[in-house]
Amino acid sequence: MEMQCELLVSNISDPKTIQRMKEIIGHISDGSSSYCADALKLGLQKAFELKKQKKQPPGVLLYCSLAGCPWTTPTAYSSAGSHPSGHCIPCSNSGHSRYLLCAGCGRVRFGVHASCQGCAQRFV
Repeated sequence: MEMQCELLVSNISDPKTIQRMKEIIGHISDGSSSYCADALKLGLQKAFELKKQKKQPPGVLLYCSLAGCPWTTPTAYSSAGSHPSGHCIPCSNSGHSRYLLCAGCGRVRFGVHASCQGCAQRFV
């Protein structure tokens, strides 16, 4: 329970608030307030989900598989997203026809989708 308390209060800077939250969680978790157990479980679950979301990357980049293309280094969707076919712009300008790939899962990006159709992550 101590670890869960630490995770919940890790972003709070006021020591009094931290201590009070620990007391409330401790009071609920020791069985003296069994009617609050479901609320505690739900609160802890939501806190863990929010922590997990903050740790996840905000999205994935796109890259080209053609050797020598400047976009073999992953690039942002804001640069690549304007091409309606999903092709690599530098390759299209030099006469090649290459689709961009998701840097997260490697799936080909067709069209102007703003998120990967494979891993479902949003392109950044």
